[in-house]
Amino acid sequence: MNKRLAITVIATVLILSGCSAVKDNRIRQEVLADSNLPEEIRRAIDLKELAVGMTQEQVIASWGSPCKWCYRTRKSSSGDTWEYHIPGADSVIVGSDFVGIGTGTYLYFDKDRILKYWSNQ
Repeated sequence: MNKRLAITVIATVLILSGCSAVKDNRIRQEVLADSNLPEEIRRAIDLKELAVGMTQEQVIASWGSPCKWCYRTRKSSSGDTWEYHIPGADSVIVGSDFVGIGTGTYLYFDKDRILKYWSNQ
């Protein structure tokens, strides 16, 4: 029974991750197709980097969607906070990389959805 539950949970996570990837790719294509996109932002997206002043859509184009179930990803009237966990080669999909407890990269947006800064703490 536990094995069946584990397989079901893993399959669900993989399916939901796939749906998110399709949406992220669509957003990336739309952002990069914008002829008014500043060259600095375009370069950051191409290099999968962040730049202060990016919109939330530009951040998604660069890094993908934030962790939706992580503790520090939340909306606020003063600005959103997004949490990312980029697992390393030796990471397992459990523990802090999966549930968002521990280390991560935190992005802070103002009320206009513009990236103000980010932190690893």
